[in-house]
Amino acid sequence: MKLITILLLPIVSVNTLSPEVLLGAAQDAARKAGVMMLSAKGSSNTIKATKANSKDLLTETDLACQHVIYDVLGKVKDTRFLGEEDVPSGAAAATAAAKNALTQSGICWVVDPIDGTANFVDSIPLSTISIAAVDQGETLIGVVYDPFRDELFSAVKDQGATLINSSSEKKRIVVSAAKTLEDAIVYAGAPPTLKALQPSLRGYNAVAPKARTMRLLGSAALMLAYVAAGRGAAYFEADLAAWDTAAGSLLIAEAGGKVTDADGQLYRPASTRQIVATNGHIHDQLLSTLEAVDGARLDN
Repeated sequence: MKLITILLLPIVSVNTLSPEVLLGAAQDAARKAGVMMLSAKGSSNTIKATKANSKDLLTETDLACQHVIYDVLGKVKDTRFLGEEDVPSGAAAATAAAKNALTQSGICWVVDPIDGTANFVDSIPLSTISIAAVDQGETLIGVVYDPFRDELFSAVKDQGATLINSSSEKKRIVVSAAKTLEDAIVYAGAPPTLKALQPSLRGYNAVAPKARTMRLLGSAALMLAYVAAGRGAAYFEADLAAWDTAAGSLLIAEAGGKVTDADGQLYRPASTRQIVATNGHIHDQLLSTLEAVDGARLDN
């Protein structure tokens, strides 16, 4: 009698929510939304409504871009969304929505369809698409796309950060080597609400004399991406939502930098609204400078 040996091999399953799948979907969605931004004409990039106040703008293109992004990302099964245009205006609503969506198990796409809408309305080419994948309060994927320069910034947790430029060249990005605030270009925000603007102005007045120079670009996601790419060494703002910061904060962390709140606690997408982001080398110096004037902290 001939004995037949049967080898029982393990069943290999395909993880549809692998980092590669998530990253590819986010990059594809960002690029498609970028095409829509660039093609927007006439009434599509005029103000449709205001949100928190007359400075907090919404256009038809914001809504159209979010729809395009959702259409692409919705093909990744077992995921959900936290999009800026789905949440009522104001910090309280944004905070509650982030806490509810980002602390649960399972992938949540955090989407800002146009970060820098005021720039977009006035045809200033400093607006971006920001997409992050978050699971149980941890950011796994971050993508920031600048359609005007065709620059795609991407990060995967524990795998580093990259930039694909307009020539389709992909390279690893790292933060600035600046060792002191005096050698650093520092970005700051110009928020739409007076409550958030006041600490930003205090911070600007405290940091500007110490830094090499300062810049206000009007897009949090773009400034975070620039810090990750070594184009400047730091950025701070007193009150931002998860869709503004989740992707960019991962970019900086994976590029070797550091992102905390005004108390120095590491960034958490579900709860951190005060942002102090640096190359790491100047973090303590920037924090102490801001702390002296409450420059990254809302007034009580």
